[in-house]
Amino acid sequence: MEAADPQEPPPSESASAPTDSGTSPSSGAPEDQCENCGALLHGPYCSQCGQKAAERVVPLWHMLNEALEAVIELDMRVLWTLPKFLFLPGRLTKEYINGRRKRYIRPFRLYLFTTFVLFTVLALTAGGGVQVPFNPQMSPAQADTVQVETGMAGMDTTAVASAPWFFGSPEQRERWARSFRQNPGTVDVLFGGAETQARLEPLLRAKVAEAIRNPRDLIGGMIDRGPYVMFLMLPVFAFLLKLLYIRRGRLYVEHLIFSLHLHAFAFFAFTVGILLGEVEAPWVQTAATWVELAPLLYLVVAMGHVYEQGLIKSTIKAFLLLLVYSIMLLIGFILLALAAVVLM
Repeated sequence: MEAADPQEPPPSESASAPTDSGTSPSSGAPEDQCENCGALLHGPYCSQCGQKAAERVVPLWHMLNEALEAVIELDMRVLWTLPKFLFLPGRLTKEYINGRRKRYIRPFRLYLFTTFVLFTVLALTAGGGVQVPFNPQMSPAQADTVQVETGMAGMDTTAVASAPWFFGSPEQRERWARSFRQNPGTVDVLFGGAETQARLEPLLRAKVAEAIRNPRDLIGGMIDRGPYVMFLMLPVFAFLLKLLYIRRGRLYVEHLIFSLHLHAFAFFAFTVGILLGEVEAPWVQTAATWVELAPLLYLVVAMGHVYEQGLIKSTIKAFLLLLVYSIMLLIGFILLALAAVVLM
């Protein structure tokens, strides 16, 4: 019988021996390595991924403390952001461009939040009954000269603007939809061959007739897709700013930050105006109108502060900017309405 080698450790000792990396196989990364990315630690935070070097399983009080710190940090950012955002046009943008960003809510988060609130309020307040007479039998020349009677006598315009409109009574809409669908001359497809036109025109007539029959679904579809249109308009607005201030040598991203802050304020003002418009008191309706017009003044003041130009130059450039941007918005919302009709 051979004697056991005195230099070979027993099996139990070999299994329990530490590995070369200084940790047992059942444990995670070594204490001097980040458990997330494996990089060497040189302090309480990883220099590669930013994760805090902490125990894998933390006590409950530690989790509550981290949650409280996150809430307090968010509250402090809100307190720093709101005064400049609401009452000092352009100051928040300039602070962010100058590198003082830690204390403020990021522009894109602010934009997303105000967008969500605005379109949620629009969806919740959808309703009303503004009468818009429509006669599908009239000729295009008559349609161009028709006087639309909205029945707005004695009604404040802010209340009407903040409420969606419908096409008359259900019986009228059904009659108009049937007439529109059966009249071959109501829709003309101007692209493709005769076969393509013959296939698309009845389909489009049916879609438009469905939109006339169910305008609530049409408006709901536009509200659902509205945020996407406005998001796509952000770089367009920033590009127009780039053209207006091309001699200033500003980076495009600076104009984009300005665009985010301006649209966020406009959405906030529209949200407040819509909510105030639901109140029937005349003075509240007047206040709603002024609140919804506030973004115009905000734009002029913000442009003057961020781009460091006088009031007259900023006003002229704001007018030109709004003129071109309104045309772009009109095209965008026409495409939005067409998409809502086709996707009904």
